[in-house]
Amino acid sequence: MGKIFKTPSDDSTEATLRAMHITNELDNYYERGWGWLRTIIFTFVGVMITSAYEFHSETSIWENTADWFIGKLTNWIEGLLG
Repeated sequence: MGKIFKTPSDDSTEATLRAMHITNELDNYYERGWGWLRTIIFTFVGVMITSAYEFHSETSIWENTADWFIGKLTNWIEGLLG
């Protein structure tokens, strides 16, 4: 007799559910692992592309972004103060 179902004939159902659960768990581990690997690879590729762009164009994306943000923040504060 199974742990989940209380009739002797339900052992096959319980075994099927257990097998489906194990398969689902393995699938989750695979998806999480592949997801993290893709994240690391694409982040590395993005960093390399950004570095190559900055090196060959002699501009800094970080400085341009910081200058834009400071300008927007300054305009917002001036708009609030009137």
